[in-house]
Parts: sequence; C-alpha cells; structure tokens
Amino acid sequence: MSKIPLATVSLIAINAAIFAMGFLTDSQSQIIRNYGFIPDSLFNADGLNDLNNQQNGDNGLLSSLVRMFTSMFIHANIAHIAFNLVALAYVGGFAEKAIGVPRYLPVYFLSGMFAAFFHGIIASYLLNNGQVLLVGASGAVSGILGMAAALGNRQAYYWLVFQIVFAFLGSVSSIPIAFTAHVGGFIAGLLLTKILVMMGHNKMAT
Repeated sequence: MSKIPLATVSLIAINAAIFAMGFLTDSQSQIIRNYGFIPDSLFNADGLNDLNNQQNGDNGLLSSLVRMFTSMFIHANIAHIAFNLVALAYVGGFAEKAIGVPRYLPVYFLSGMFAAFFHGIIASYLLNNGQVLLVGASGAVSGILGMAAALGNRQAYYWLVFQIVFAFLGSVSSIPIAFTAHVGGFIAGLLLTKILVMMGHNKMAT
C-alpha cells in the first residue's frame, strides 16, 4: 500500500492548479464570478431576480447547485488558498489512511456542499448578505477536520480553534471570512464519519 495519501495530494494539486491558472492568466476575478456560489440564487427569490438581471439568467437551480460544487475549487488570493491547503495537508493524510479513499472523497465533497448550503441559509435569511460570492475549499477541508476529529485525532480540534481565532481577527479587520461554512463543513464531516464508522461496525457484527 502506498504511503502517499494520493487523494489528499490530488485535491491539493487540483486546487493549486486552478488558482495558478487564474493567477497567471489574470482571469481569477472572472473565474470567481462565473463559478463562485451566490446564496441568494438558491435561497432568496428577490435576490435571484436581481442576480438574473445582472448575469443573464445564469443562476437557476441547477446552476446554483453546480456552483456549490465548483466554488470548492476556487480561492480569492494566495493567503486564502494557503490557509485551506495547509489545513488539508495537516490532517488529510491521517484521515485518508484511516478511513480509505472510497469514504474519504465522498465526505470531502458532501461536506463542502453542506457547508455552502449551511452558509447560504444564514447569509440569505439571517445576515442579509446572500449576494456575496462564496468561494474556497474551507467547508470541504473543515469536513476532513471533522472526519479526523471523529477518528480520534485531537489535532483537528486545535486547527478548528485556530479557525475560530482567525475568523474573529478577520471580522475585526473587516476581512470577509465565511466562518459559517467552516462550522457547517466540520459538523458534516464529523457526523458523516460517525455514520460511516457505525455502518462499518454493523457490517462486521453481521
């Protein structure tokens, strides 16, 4: 068995490659506009109408769901992608080897989707800022942190605390950080992993 966590390394490489392409071709802003997730496009009819007028009807239900997925691979700047990929490298290898790639990748992607959904509900209905684009692998990476925590890795909790501190400092300095996506992703990863572990135990028992 390979000692290299291939899924984690691949995810890091894909995210880095997409960011590098946007950075080197000076198309990062366009990529963010075209593939970032807009909460109001899914949760707020008034906001959807406004966005449709601005972007030629590109925010239907299917488009919004696709954007929830594609937004996981887009980052605003070097600090943003570095923070996420360092976190993924921090515990991703442990989680991947502990649970296996067939479980690891679905938890990663489902956590990212749930994180966008969780963030979108709060942004559209509570904070009234659902027209702000959401990008970044934060939710998916937080899902892997939740997975690692469910598997007994206490370092995952340390990184979560670091995220809380970082989010607080960001709010003080007016840096937009979708902390709700971090929280939603962590919860999803934690619960999904516990369910997978329970299912695995049940199969062994039978």
